[in-house]
Amino acid sequence: MSRYLHSHIACRAPALRRRVTKRMAPALASLMLAACSMVPDYKRPGIETPAAWSMADPTGAQAVSAEWWKNFGDPELDTLMAAALETNLDIVSALARIDQSQGALRASSAALLPNVSGSGSGASRAIDGGPSRESASIGLSASYALDLWGRYRAQSQSARSTLDATVFDRDATRLMVQSQVATVYFNILNAKDRLTIAEESLAAARETYRIAEARYNAGSTSALDIAQQRNNIANIEAGIPPLERDLAANSHALAILLGRAPQGFAVTGSGTAHLALPVIATAQPAALIERRPDIRRAEAQLLAANADIGAARAAFFPSLDISASVTRSFATMSPAETATSLAGSLLAPIFSGGSLEGNLQSATGRQAELAANYQKTVLTSFGEVEDALASADANARREALLTIAAAEARRAYDVSEARYRAGASDLLSVLDAQRNWLSARDSAAQARLNRYSSAVDLYVALGGGWES
Repeated sequence: MSRYLHSHIACRAPALRRRVTKRMAPALASLMLAACSMVPDYKRPGIETPAAWSMADPTGAQAVSAEWWKNFGDPELDTLMAAALETNLDIVSALARIDQSQGALRASSAALLPNVSGSGSGASRAIDGGPSRESASIGLSASYALDLWGRYRAQSQSARSTLDATVFDRDATRLMVQSQVATVYFNILNAKDRLTIAEESLAAARETYRIAEARYNAGSTSALDIAQQRNNIANIEAGIPPLERDLAANSHALAILLGRAPQGFAVTGSGTAHLALPVIATAQPAALIERRPDIRRAEAQLLAANADIGAARAAFFPSLDISASVTRSFATMSPAETATSLAGSLLAPIFSGGSLEGNLQSATGRQAELAANYQKTVLTSFGEVEDALASADANARREALLTIAAAEARRAYDVSEARYRAGASDLLSVLDAQRNWLSARDSAAQARLNRYSSAVDLYVALGGGWES
């Protein structure tokens, strides 16, 4: 114990180091002991913060607001998001964890207050058939553990930081749920877009088959054309069930995010054509440390571990408890009696078999682990923003090119079908044009979905408008 006693008994109280009179010394010494804290000075772990994002484009950008999903301009998404924030079960669980942490904080803080209890008893006693003798007593007792070395204050500080961490965890959970609701909703609308594309391509293929069949009946074409076009129709039809499966699976997932049973749940939106695609302002990288709740959660956990070191250090020092009680006794044929007591007890660890040292080592190692986790969380957040920016840029360029490709594929299909109707080309060129048109439109639809997903990822990476 002496090593920790010598190294920590001089608490940080510069004013008490002045010369004082002998008369004031005991009172000031008591104040010094009451102010002692073994909790290490906290310093946020250093992180190399970039000056700016690599691909940020502030032109016409919108600041990230708390209700960022409204920038997509979809009232149904707004309604779904409000419902999810009320009934999502992950959020409900996060709120329950806050209640648990609040209870733990109240319990740990109780050690800083006196413990008061009351007692009472009564008895009736008769000897050899004589008159009974009635007696009773009531009492009141109080005890208080002097927090000389700040052990209980450190434990309370740790519990308070843990509570902060659970609050930030709730905020991070809310942000993740928002991301999931928006992403799944966009997947549903995209599946409907792709189903529409497949059905339009199927209708065009059936029209081509009608023409081929008429030419075959007229003897101007062979059965090969009929078989090829039937094959084309069957392949297009075969692509529809997977899209219907994806639509159903995403609808079920969205229902669960809303805390509802998936049976019978559906969204009314028919596609993505009405959605806006916002341009997002990215702010400065350093602001991310204050904006993202997962980073704040990691720091709160680190603060709790820092306080645990103080509690582990304080356990090496003696503890002093004081107690007082008063008891009033009453008995038949006797005057009432009052008994009072005042006591103090000092308990100092002498040999603990290494448990105190082990607890301190464990607390110190835990603090070092969480410091590294905090740094990793910050660096990961920087990477997520950069990834989202790169993805948004790549997906925007890809969608633009695929939109051109889809337009040209439609033009090629129209030309090939017109030539086939006129008998100037064979069916094979029409089939190729049909397949290219379907593929190009489907790819363009998926590229547009990727742009919406990239926007959601960027909103979430930037903290989603959350403020501490």
